[in-house]
Amino acid sequence: MKIFDYSEKTILDIKKIPKKYKDSGELFILCQNKEVPLLRDVFDFDESTIIDCADLDESVRYTGFDGYDFLSMVHVELSENDSLQREINFYVSSRYIVLVMPNHDSARLYELEKKLLQSAKSVEERAGRINLLYFSIFHNLMTDFSDTLETLEDKMQALSEEIVLNVEKNQFEQINIFKNMAYSLKKQLRALSYLGEQILLDENKLIAKDQARYFRNINTRLKKLYDFSESLYNLSSEMLYTYDSRLTMKMNDTVNKLTAITLLFGPLTVITGIYGMNFDVMPELKWLFGYPLTLIGMALIILILYIFLKKKKWL
Repeated sequence: MKIFDYSEKTILDIKKIPKKYKDSGELFILCQNKEVPLLRDVFDFDESTIIDCADLDESVRYTGFDGYDFLSMVHVELSENDSLQREINFYVSSRYIVLVMPNHDSARLYELEKKLLQSAKSVEERAGRINLLYFSIFHNLMTDFSDTLETLEDKMQALSEEIVLNVEKNQFEQINIFKNMAYSLKKQLRALSYLGEQILLDENKLIAKDQARYFRNINTRLKKLYDFSESLYNLSSEMLYTYDSRLTMKMNDTVNKLTAITLLFGPLTVITGIYGMNFDVMPELKWLFGYPLTLIGMALIILILYIFLKKKKWL
């Protein structure tokens, strides 16, 4: 647990928070979900929020309590074949922010924690520190969401180009994976866009008037991110259509080639069938040049058909 005490200008890394912080000045606390019960008595957190921090159900919500707001957000990280969702909770009042991180081994979440700690340090000498930190949490999470969406977009574009060049059956599974990822991101960002509107209502009057513009910007960015996620979901549907079209074209091309091969060898089959008939009177069988001329005739038939099919672009 890390504590920034702005009134005493100290940074603590402790396992238990002193009760003196109950009535102290401005604080920024970064802790893990298992450490939240240690803060219950110091800040009089509602028991339901303690349960929410322990039960990480990856849902987005906003609840206003007497003197503070409790928010749950979701951090999404892409793996090879899935999207990893982790719940991040935080408490906000006029004098403190308690950021509750999940237990994790994610390099991206460690980087996010580092950025937020740097933000906490950078606002040490500024007025309205709590509001600035409140905005900074959203700013960093939205930036991370944006990076995730762009990464998914790049992967989908690469697969789309691969489908156009050479369609394969295993690509269908990958398209469905991307579609599920896009749907998951869309679902979370839709919930976050509602949360942005609730923050702007500011029932506890936590946001200073001169800093309200930052939070209006948050609401706009959340809606833009939701639009981005929706476009990715639509792109995944378009990829399925492209895949189906390209696969159909490939199958048609294969059928055309097989048909062309059948046309090439069809006349030869007729000729061999004729000479396979056991009639008594077949003068050409005893002709000296009958066999070589038949072979030459068969070769000419194949050549003429090949040229014809090539011009028709069936081969």
